[in-house]
Amino acid sequence: MPGFILHLTAGVIALNTLQDYNVHIDSKERNDFLIGCLLPDATKNKDASHFRNPKYHGNIVEYPDLELFDQKYHALKSDTSCQGYEFHLYIDRVFFKDYLPQIVEFQDTKGRKVEKWDEVTWAVLKKSGKRLSVKQFFSGEYYYGDYTKMNCYLIDKYHIPLNLNTEVRNPGIEEVDYGKSRDILEELKGYLNVPKEAVSDLKVFDVEELQSFLKKRTQEWCKRKMRNSI
Repeated sequence: MPGFILHLTAGVIALNTLQDYNVHIDSKERNDFLIGCLLPDATKNKDASHFRNPKYHGNIVEYPDLELFDQKYHALKSDTSCQGYEFHLYIDRVFFKDYLPQIVEFQDTKGRKVEKWDEVTWAVLKKSGKRLSVKQFFSGEYYYGDYTKMNCYLIDKYHIPLNLNTEVRNPGIEEVDYGKSRDILEELKGYLNVPKEAVSDLKVFDVEELQSFLKKRTQEWCKRKMRNSI
């Protein structure tokens, strides 16, 4: 999954973009949207909370099926935290479907591109051509470590609030316990132990390319939201 701070970064970009479109967003709505951006990760049952389609289980990368969420919770979409929840699913989908394949290719023992966990042996970084075991790729040394190295840089650049009010009313989303959002805020504090200058030592991501991707896809989401509200 994209890290907590990446989801908050995208959430702040979305809120600022909507305000640029003259959408009024008060402080409570801003808070509730950002809490919603964290909620799909506030459970151990990520398959349910991320509305993953069962037919893709077993894939190395699974991403949300937004239609499944819409079918179940269309009536709740006026709720700001629900909008943040859906936006998290959207970011996960475009990140894993469109962005991740630009930076890594998963291969079997013969160097053939594969999608299933039971077939994969290598993760090949497209930036450098470096070949890693999948376990090494999804580790604190590479993939997850890069998230930690980006966190303080992104918090500083986008003025990301970490003192959000977690007393947000659940409009009826069954897959998560809204009260668990406070646990996520506590957990993410454990990833803030590196200086913002650590962003210069990323091994998997290019922070400028990643920000450009998030901004582009967030703008697309905001434009669709504006059209649907007319």
